[in-house]
Amino acid sequence: MLSFSFALLLTAPKVSVPQNPAIEYRGKLGTWYWRSPGKNAPLDGEEVEQDSIPTMEKLGDPFLRRKGFRLSFPPLITVFPYTSVQVNVNGQGFNILGDAANEPSLAVNPNNRNHIAVGWRQFDNVASNFRQAGNGYSLNGGQSWNPHQVFTPGTFRSDPVLTPDALGNFYYNSLQQTFFDDVFVSSNSGIDWLLKGPATGGDKQWMTCDRTTGPGRGFLYQSWSTAGNNYNGRQFSRSVNGGTSWMNPINIPGSPIWGTLDVAANGNLYLCGMANSTFQFSRSSNAQNSAVTPTFDRNVVVNMGGAIVYGAAMNPDGLLGQAWIATDKSTGPNAGNIYMLCSVGVNTQNPCQVNFVRSTDGGLTWSAPKTLNNDPLNAGATHWLGAMAVAPSGRIDATWYDNRANPASNQSALFFTSSYDGGLTWTPNVQLTPYFNPNIGYPNQNKMGDYIGAVADTQGTNIAYCGTFNNEEDIWFLRVPDAILMPTNATAISPYQAKRVSGVLSDVWNADANAYSLSSSFVPELGCVAGAETYYTLPVTDAGGLALKVRATTSVSTTATVTFWNWQKQTWESKSSIAWPGGVANEATFNFTAASIDPYLYGGKTVRCMVRFVSPSVRSMTVQLDLLRLLFG
Repeated sequence: MLSFSFALLLTAPKVSVPQNPAIEYRGKLGTWYWRSPGKNAPLDGEEVEQDSIPTMEKLGDPFLRRKGFRLSFPPLITVFPYTSVQVNVNGQGFNILGDAANEPSLAVNPNNRNHIAVGWRQFDNVASNFRQAGNGYSLNGGQSWNPHQVFTPGTFRSDPVLTPDALGNFYYNSLQQTFFDDVFVSSNSGIDWLLKGPATGGDKQWMTCDRTTGPGRGFLYQSWSTAGNNYNGRQFSRSVNGGTSWMNPINIPGSPIWGTLDVAANGNLYLCGMANSTFQFSRSSNAQNSAVTPTFDRNVVVNMGGAIVYGAAMNPDGLLGQAWIATDKSTGPNAGNIYMLCSVGVNTQNPCQVNFVRSTDGGLTWSAPKTLNNDPLNAGATHWLGAMAVAPSGRIDATWYDNRANPASNQSALFFTSSYDGGLTWTPNVQLTPYFNPNIGYPNQNKMGDYIGAVADTQGTNIAYCGTFNNEEDIWFLRVPDAILMPTNATAISPYQAKRVSGVLSDVWNADANAYSLSSSFVPELGCVAGAETYYTLPVTDAGGLALKVRATTSVSTTATVTFWNWQKQTWESKSSIAWPGGVANEATFNFTAASIDPYLYGGKTVRCMVRFVSPSVRSMTVQLDLLRLLFG
């Protein structure tokens, strides 16, 4: 039998809210309607005037200080193997009961994916809809979070939007009660922030940064809604000096709203949104030229198969999703492709689904909409707050909230899918979190916000989302590893439901006396857990058998479980478990026949497996892992 040493990676409730009576929808595809109390909705085919667009920021309550607070230790929220970590904690890592946090945005340092900052709408007291600019940072890839006091305490701030530049500086765009916004900057991954100054803006603003090597490198671009607008409907601005000053805002043809922006590898600026009762793509090819006022030279109507929904029971005072745009900046076969994604309402049988379109010719033409949620259509399920990110490798990731388990209830969970071929095909949907009730714990503004955040890198996707696992709105972080792209030779170790105490990677490659030392974590559904994930790509296809050889010493008696990744079903499958004695060195080999391993060989060559040591009867344990080796042949 051939032996190949493996690189080791330590990875790791039912209340329905009635439909808002002030909202009414018509079934015409591609249109979106609402009405104020006492007014009728437009008839099908009737134009919706620009000044009837709702302002998403509802103002009114004064700043209300917390009168005192209780602390609780936040649980790690796990749907194996995905674990969410709470972001909006205090300095000791405790959850603060009685506050609320929602509408997260995040920035990941493009030069160090372990450096992450998250911003959110912070409500110190849920009796008031007064919100401030919450923010926190992580220097260990989201395993733990360091909170900050809000920017300018006692100042109304909302609509947080974060983006990095190519050097790793973070920018935080924050909307004021006046419907102007400010931009803050951090040069140390969110540890310290500096107010750069006023930044034009308006309701539902979005911002991005040019990270190319072209003339627009470092430019900041933002657009916003025509409602909550101080510029007579003008809704686009640019900064060529890192947010210190901004150009006088200009109009965007068609006035698209409730969308996002991205910069292509060639420096072209793309944006999208709803415009004139349909979706629109816009391009500026000269925004990267600081000597001219930007113009939008391409404005194309895009069929997303539905419309943006506002005011549904899931999120009574907010959107069910904004429009996302992203481009492939890789050098691969799909380089230059442009993608749009949105959770759109279609009809009463499909109140909201995640739809995706793509353009391969610079936005001139677009594909027919493709629905990414793979549960049965016409079942009444709602798939909302969809978000999209494109990795430097070209992989496309999508995530959203989903109530497919019981469409009659608002109970939702976070779901996920990826595409490795430019959006033509997608992996099976994966559930990332337990179901939770989105209608509890929010402030009297009555929504979870209008978006969640997602940023993709070459090794996975970082997601910041709002969940009510503590019976209140909190911000959670989740990392989803890339399921297919795996390095042949790993050079780093990251935690998986455990913490490295000592040891180096070679300690598990070789049969020697050295050990890789781990301390456990406690997972509510499992107990005390410490585990390791291995993967390897064979130099040639091997159709023989497969075995996993393990040698370890655990401080207590445990159960050792071997789990393999099923590439066909895109899920982990437990294959074998044995009792593992504590206090003594123990070795075991888990064998699998050739006939049973086909689903676990990607391309006939790549295998991904995991070994976990689990003890439900203790709160902590240690593991000395001396050998973890896959055997083929």
